Amino acid sequence: MASQEKVIEGDLPPAGADDDDDDASSDDDYSIGRESFSDDGSEVDGDNNNNNNSNSKRGRRQGNDIAVQESRAVTIVRFLVVILLLAVTAGVAYGVYFYVSESETEDFENDFDDSSEKVLDSVGSVLDQSLGAIDNFMVSVISYAERSNSTWPYVTIPDFSVRAAKVLSLSKASVFGVYARVTADDRAGWEQWANENNDWINESIEVQERQGEELSMWSEPEAISGVEGYLPTEHPGPHFPSFYSAPFVTADDRPAYGFDLHETFSEELDAMVDKRVVTMGRTFGADKEDVENVEVSKKVSGLVLPDEDLSEPIVAMYYPIVENATSGVSITEDNADDHKVVGAIAMTIFWRELLQNILSPGSDGMVVVIGSDCNQVFTYHIFGPVAEYVGTGDLHDTEYDHMTRFVYLYQLANFSFRGSSYTGFPLSDEQCPYWMKLYASDTMRDDHETNNPLIFTIVAASIFVFTSFVFCLYDCVSERRQRKVLRVAVQSTAVVSSLFPQVVRDRIFPGTQQSSNGKSGLRVENAKGRLQQFLRGDGDGEEGEDTPEQARGPDKAGTSNAPIAELFSDTTVMFADIAGFTAWSSVREPAQVFTLLETLYGAFDRLAQRRGVFKVETIGDSYVAVTGLPEPRVDHAVAMGKFARDCREKMAELTEKLGRTLGPDTGDLQLRIGLNSGPVTAGVLRGERSRFQLFGDTVNTAARMESTGVVSKIQVSQTTADLLTSAGKGHWVTKRDGEVEAKGKGRVQTYFIEPSGKGGTSVSSGEDTADEDDEFQVMDEKTRRLVDWNCEIFGKLIKQIVARREAWQALSKKGNAKKQASGRALPPVTTSTKGKPLDEVKEVIELPEFDPRLAQDSTNPANIELDTAVTTQLREYVSLIASMYRANPFHCFEHASHVTMSVVKLLSRIVAPSDGVIRTAQDGKGELASTLHDHTYGITSDPLTQFACVFSALIHDVDHQGVPNSTLLAENSPLVATYDGHSMAEQNSVDLAWKLLMEDQFEDLRTIICATPNEMNRFRELVVNSVMATDIMDKDLKDLRNQRWDKAFQETSRLGESQEVNTNRKATIVIEHLIQASD
Repeated sequence: MASQEKVIEGDLPPAGADDDDDDASSDDDYSIGRESFSDDGSEVDGDNNNNNNSNSKRGRRQGNDIAVQESRAVTIVRFLVVILLLAVTAGVAYGVYFYVSESETEDFENDFDDSSEKVLDSVGSVLDQSLGAIDNFMVSVISYAERSNSTWPYVTIPDFSVRAAKVLSLSKASVFGVYARVTADDRAGWEQWANENNDWINESIEVQERQGEELSMWSEPEAISGVEGYLPTEHPGPHFPSFYSAPFVTADDRPAYGFDLHETFSEELDAMVDKRVVTMGRTFGADKEDVENVEVSKKVSGLVLPDEDLSEPIVAMYYPIVENATSGVSITEDNADDHKVVGAIAMTIFWRELLQNILSPGSDGMVVVIGSDCNQVFTYHIFGPVAEYVGTGDLHDTEYDHMTRFVYLYQLANFSFRGSSYTGFPLSDEQCPYWMKLYASDTMRDDHETNNPLIFTIVAASIFVFTSFVFCLYDCVSERRQRKVLRVAVQSTAVVSSLFPQVVRDRIFPGTQQSSNGKSGLRVENAKGRLQQFLRGDGDGEEGEDTPEQARGPDKAGTSNAPIAELFSDTTVMFADIAGFTAWSSVREPAQVFTLLETLYGAFDRLAQRRGVFKVETIGDSYVAVTGLPEPRVDHAVAMGKFARDCREKMAELTEKLGRTLGPDTGDLQLRIGLNSGPVTAGVLRGERSRFQLFGDTVNTAARMESTGVVSKIQVSQTTADLLTSAGKGHWVTKRDGEVEAKGKGRVQTYFIEPSGKGGTSVSSGEDTADEDDEFQVMDEKTRRLVDWNCEIFGKLIKQIVARREAWQALSKKGNAKKQASGRALPPVTTSTKGKPLDEVKEVIELPEFDPRLAQDSTNPANIELDTAVTTQLREYVSLIASMYRANPFHCFEHASHVTMSVVKLLSRIVAPSDGVIRTAQDGKGELASTLHDHTYGITSDPLTQFACVFSALIHDVDHQGVPNSTLLAENSPLVATYDGHSMAEQNSVDLAWKLLMEDQFEDLRTIICATPNEMNRFRELVVNSVMATDIMDKDLKDLRNQRWDKAFQETSRLGESQEVNTNRKATIVIEHLIQASD
């Protein structure tokens, strides 16, 4: 290290010096610097490299560490105060909210309990009163039969209409009737008796007509009838024929009486006779068929009025008529034979009548579920005094399962506050007993919920916000003080070191350890390690500051503050200078000068990152880089040769494009490049502006190679030429005619190199036969022309997308635009892919709905100017796609361009709706544009769809290895494991092209193509389907396409499907066929 020459910084060429100036390179030695921070901590280097800017990151970490150390106690207190405020506020807010909410919930539950008791008591009282009225009627009938010496079933009931009206008023029944029990032996006699004693009918008609009813003529039955007509004489019986009923209703289609109730309700009547209990029949109206079925109407004939609405549930109760019950019912096992059942009283009642007029107005929302053990369930809502039928089934809100009351109807007498006065036959607890469930509902809860919990919570939150505002105000003042401390610390590390010397040394040298006596031990990390850590930017040392020990000199400085420097024996240094830059920049605005430099150096930086080249710095229009450090590499000369070639080609490409905006002579600017290999001393010169430096004769010679070089040539020294030849790249090297005079070196022999890329990769052998890696092949003139053509096509399509988007936005402002980019709402597409492309293949891709106004109001795409950033990114993207194609005879970039051309031509053959004359409805011809849209399945109606088709054609064979998928599978290519052995080449192409498009450098291009997440997702679906369609050998994909074809063009395959879905299916088929036919 001591043998290296000491170089003065002032010997560097002045910024902006012209390359043709020999004076600019007249000094003997050069040192290459990498500047990091100015006095105030801001970045002052002209370096635009965002990838290798490790010093600036290190400087920022240094300042942050100092601030943290200075204000650690304040930070802890700040954190504790915030936690305390959050905890107290959250606790108080939760406590208040919980207390108020619990109070409201308790009131709600108490109200439900009170309302439930009222409902149960009222229903029990109604049943008690109804059964009591029937019981009294039955006793009076039996008493009259005994007094008149009448025997059953031949018993007449005097003044029936008057008695029945009383029973109806007390029981809330709809229909009331008496049915005598007629055996087969008594049938003929009863039929004759009934026709001889039907005077009660005329009496009932007179009473009802006085009440305003109009009744038609009635007819006598010939015999006891059933659902299907008169019952045969050999019917075994017993019968319960209808006779007395109130109100009496005449009907033209059936006799006035004689309908056998036992034929339809035998189970209920038999249970009534056997058990001597009151039975309840099946509820009608709880099923839809009850309303529509004529047979049901016949079955309940006599139980309901002909004009009754069966859409609400109605039930019949059957009360037994027994002999010897003149003083009430008291039946035991001993006297059961004395109380033979001789008939039945049927009472029909709507369930709603049991629930009416119970709750007061305002007590809304009680849910009543009534059902039986025979699986009949229906639901009512009670709104104050009104009960509304909801429907069949248990329709209560399951949220309130915990708030319920359940009781069987035969138990309701136990819920009556007044007690039961009924002493007649009990309700059956075996024959399909009915039950009732009561539930709360949201309506009830809304009556008890208020905004009080929220109000109190807002008050608590407001207190927290105010407190937080005061705290933040204090924190801002404190933070401002901390920033001042940070600036002072960066400007004067000596002051900081004097305040906290040990802490600062520990941050600079993390490897320093304490000895047993508490004194600092020796540093065990070597200089090369610290240098590599500095270059990578992953250390948090603060080498850029002068410590007091350094100020005192090396003799007094501790070992831990030793200089960070090392000798790297195998490196290659590159100097690249822009020829003609001084003259060009002298007639340009400063902004134009920096636009050129930022564009060029930014591109060089990306190339350096890919090549593994370390960029040192830029000095004016000179770009300096090195390979072989901080990590040594054997191929440093080869890597630098490739990098120099890439920079030269990128320079030519970018200056040609920038000539449109920066002037035509921009394209005349070219690079002059010089390379030299050998050892260099690299280190960090610490001071106010820490700099990474290269020292040594290797650097000086590299500068001489550039200054004595030729424009657009790469000149190398004898050392570099020898290294390239020994690395097998001798065909790159061409000896320069004659020796050149290098200042400080005398006459030396130099060489020109021309790195070239030929050949490809063999899938079978897996060996790289190319002289270069495929990704960075030099773009020949033919490829350049194809890139230009593709960029022009894509530029036109992008303009169409912009024009359509502007038209839609204009209509949206008017509020009458149809929805665009329809489909499910999806999250934005990120820079990562969504999985394996094969898994994303869609049967149907949904295209936007056609809006003819967009075609009419769209701006002419030719009048749209794309932003320079968009066109630049588009050209760079297409160029990178071209470089990703392998040099195969068929699956190459030229073939992809031909496929793209074919797709464009096929799309142009489809008439777009905007091309047609849009007629008004008055001429009777309809809208031609809409008709064209339907006939073309909407493919050419949407510019984004067309762009996706062309884009898919461009990228469909990216990185294709020139062999079919079957060969990849047979040779066990790495792609087989990645894509599960299906469509490997196609899926790989989609992933590579999509990943490239998602990179940050193409953000403007992505945004102008797809402005919304829905558009990006639809674009992705179109690309995946189109590229995967090029795999015509995959069996699963083929089966999917065949099934989709059958469903699209066979009516029976898509029954119940909308026309819009099938139109999109056909569009998907056509889109895939476009690229298949073109490929």
